[in-house]
Amino acid sequence: MLALLLLQAAAPAPAAAPAAAPWAVQTRANGTNVSTSSSAWSSDAKARLVVRCDVTNEKIVSIQFIPKPGFAAALPRPVSINVDDGGWLGTNWQFPGSGAFISNDAVVSNLSVMIAHGKSIRVRVIDPEEKVVEAQFAGPGEAPIRQVLSACGYEFGKAPSRGPAPSAAGPATPEASDDQ
Repeated sequence: MLALLLLQAAAPAPAAAPAAAPWAVQTRANGTNVSTSSSAWSSDAKARLVVRCDVTNEKIVSIQFIPKPGFAAALPRPVSINVDDGGWLGTNWQFPGSGAFISNDAVVSNLSVMIAHGKSIRVRVIDPEEKVVEAQFAGPGEAPIRQVLSACGYEFGKAPSRGPAPSAAGPATPEASDDQ
């Protein structure tokens, strides 16, 4: 499902200039899917960085990197992000074709905070053809990132809990023994 949504987000930019202001928040409904996203084009207009919330039967936030032309579909591979020259953080992202994305809640929560606070964001990928692809983006500030996360019920800086709800009785404790 996310691969399809990534492909939809990878629509080419108009020849003259990107349609939306950098990091403007957009919400689109398509049947039962509602997506809220914020994105920016790289300084050379050759790639787009996207923070996106998709609401279908569950809520998923992803961070996407979509270069022109796109990537070939491939197994997960490393994507590295450097915010304000603070060092590279690399994680494995999905490569469904045309772009790359990550939707792991903990990673997305951490990267979202880094991106929101960054003035300059650099992304580096060794693409499926073993070529280095790099792009630099101006940071968005917190407001658009918070708005996208909020659309999926995420709290800024905190990964959502997706496990079963804790028991109302609290955690089980060992019973005391009379054998002491």
